[in-house]
Amino acid sequence: MIAYNHQSLDHLLFKKEAKFALHHKLISKEEADAIEKAYPDNFYMPNLFIRVGLFLLTAVIILMCFGLLCLITMTGSDKNLGILAFIFTMFIYGALEYLIYEKQHYASGIDDALLWLCLGFAVATANLLFSFIPLLGQSLLIFILAFYFLLRFGNVIMGALAYVSFLAIVFYGWIALGDMAITTMPFLLMAISIAVYWYMSKYRNHNRLRHYKSCCTFIEILALVTLYAAGNYFVVREVSNSMFHLNLKEGGSFPGGWFFWITTVLIPAVYLFKGIQKKDVILLRTGLVLVAGIVYTIRYYYHVAPLEITFTISGIIMILIAYIITKYLTPVKYGYTHAEPNDPESAGLLQLESLVVAQTFHQTPANEPEKRFDFGGGSGGGAGATDNF
Repeated sequence: MIAYNHQSLDHLLFKKEAKFALHHKLISKEEADAIEKAYPDNFYMPNLFIRVGLFLLTAVIILMCFGLLCLITMTGSDKNLGILAFIFTMFIYGALEYLIYEKQHYASGIDDALLWLCLGFAVATANLLFSFIPLLGQSLLIFILAFYFLLRFGNVIMGALAYVSFLAIVFYGWIALGDMAITTMPFLLMAISIAVYWYMSKYRNHNRLRHYKSCCTFIEILALVTLYAAGNYFVVREVSNSMFHLNLKEGGSFPGGWFFWITTVLIPAVYLFKGIQKKDVILLRTGLVLVAGIVYTIRYYYHVAPLEITFTISGIIMILIAYIITKYLTPVKYGYTHAEPNDPESAGLLQLESLVVAQTFHQTPANEPEKRFDFGGGSGGGAGATDNF
């Protein structure tokens, strides 16, 4: 399904693991070079600055061409503009497939720009050709496009957009069912976030999904964030007040607000506890970041101190805690250390040891003559031997 060459993608994974192992001194420089030479890829992958420049240049050229054609036609009709946008959508998608298949572009900036422009022109086409598309229909359209682009091109941002648009489909579809659906909306979103997180954490290391691992990891992080957002008191109260016209007074709560105060504080604590228990970096880092959400929510409704002082004190406390934990874990204790860890998921994924053995120790240099000991014809008298040593 993925558009990029599978063998080249696998070779990129091999070389990535080799660089990781070399960085942690698990293999030598010679072994890493041997793996690099044995597994070439044909992708065009410029550095970050060139990639950004190519992205901007491609976007500017295509948008200028579209604007020029709009000026030439000068019809002003939404339907005609929609037809022109559809033509550009097909042209951009064809150019994207061509560059990937023939020119082997991979994260070059050009393919990124074409991918985003294709999505944008496709959405614009639908909105120009059809007079009114409700928010549910918009969410469904974006989800279909983003999910297809995720499967076809393995783009991380498209994966995130597909997940967010899926939640939007659930949100707009569920609230249309009535007041009971509106009341249960946060719990539904929390349940979906938990299910998505469980699925991604379980299957992101599956071999069949190896080219989508980054997408799965990012969606996993988003699922943790949306789980907290759906259970955060500030988010639930303010969204309900603005969208569903609860007309809450300043400082006033809503039915069941105590539950969301509990989840506001409890969810990041659970992330931290489970992250320590499972040695899961994603849970740990997400939980630490969401501690700021607890501070902001409490500070928004209870003015204990000015916001600057509150965040300053919170930052000092977190720095002190990090310093104490770093000092405590300087010698490894109970399997924990403050040092940068070797990624346990990559230890056996690509069987780096077998690559080293196969490409370093089992290869005979082609330019050196073969050295071996040849027995000569000596003589020791008898048994068919000659008389010469």
